[in-house]
Amino acid sequence: MNDFKLDKEQKMKPGFTTPDGYFESFSERLMQQLPKAEVKVVPLYKRKPVWLSAAAGFVVMATLGIFYTNTQQNATPALPDDSAIENYLMYQVNVNSYDLMQNLDQQDIDELEQSIAISDDAIEEYLATEDVYSLY
Repeated sequence: MNDFKLDKEQKMKPGFTTPDGYFESFSERLMQQLPKAEVKVVPLYKRKPVWLSAAAGFVVMATLGIFYTNTQQNATPALPDDSAIENYLMYQVNVNSYDLMQNLDQQDIDELEQSIAISDDAIEEYLATEDVYSLY
């Protein structure tokens, strides 16, 4: 196979050429060929729909602002009462005492100790009657 060298071979001449100085005056000639369109200028303050739409937008924004602030003030969450919490914990099978202990802090434990009054005799009687050792 023969080596082909681009530098030594005769170069092809392009078939298309542009006249001298064609692109120097191109933009001027193009601008002269474009039609001259007159722009009708209408000031915004003379148009009624602009004022009406601005007023309507202001009224809508004011109404939504008042409604939003009223809903934020009235949006206090309703807390469940003690009996609802007790019923929930009683009928939930998957909640055990370890889950309850993990969510109690020291203040809750102190309140429980003060509200539950169990005597030492009741504790001894419970331990005597229940089979506590079978749990371990």
